[in-house]
Amino acid sequence: MEKEVYTGDLPQDSYPPLMLTGERTLPGIKEENYWFQRHLVAYEFLLPLARGKSVLDLGSGEGYGVDLLARVAEEAVGVDLAPEAIYHARRTYGRENLRFLYMDICSLDLEDESFDLVCSLQVVEHLQHPERLMDEARRVLRRGGLCVITTPNRHIISPGRDSPINPFHIREYDLEEFRAFMEGFFPRVEIKGIFHAGRLRLHDILTRRNFSQFCLNIPPLLQRLFYGPLFIPSLNTRCFRVSERGLEKALDFIGMGWKD
Repeated sequence: MEKEVYTGDLPQDSYPPLMLTGERTLPGIKEENYWFQRHLVAYEFLLPLARGKSVLDLGSGEGYGVDLLARVAEEAVGVDLAPEAIYHARRTYGRENLRFLYMDICSLDLEDESFDLVCSLQVVEHLQHPERLMDEARRVLRRGGLCVITTPNRHIISPGRDSPINPFHIREYDLEEFRAFMEGFFPRVEIKGIFHAGRLRLHDILTRRNFSQFCLNIPPLLQRLFYGPLFIPSLNTRCFRVSERGLEKALDFIGMGWKD
């Protein structure tokens, strides 16, 4: 029996399956697995911080991340302005403590100081006015609550370019730019980074090139015989690590800001 989905707040009653466009990351797609695991490791980092807490994920996309957090959180809410994403998430993830809201993440219809943990992963680089997201995140955080923002390091994802290589990105940050961005909203800030580990780190050493750049231009024969069917599908979150050291070379930054 097909799961019944509430659609009263969505523009349509049904939507086609989510497609891989490059704007959002989707699970279960072999060629997307590197990027999916890289996103997933940030959600795994949040698991101990979410335990027993009220959690809000701004820009929750397909929903896999906030569903993971809901396994340990008291309450988890995913918010996205893409109606097809909300429709998909409601059909796919059905925990009792998990909700998906169709809402503008920069103008939330949520009460002040209503969440212990607010996260927004790989979203701010997509926004024309990211400060609006941050103002809302701070508003709905309880006092002493934690806001976690992740974003790619522009020196790694778009090396030597004045504009982002990803057409869906509007603004990318280097370490000091991102630190200043976070400190503009929270009195106490810590920055961590996501790095390659295991076979990805070995691949970086052997090829003398970061895999996040290498995988965008893999020679067709190697892609067909090795990387597509074998290497990329075999990656998991153990191929990444979170560290506070060498942040200038991090793949992604993890910004942590506490509300006083």
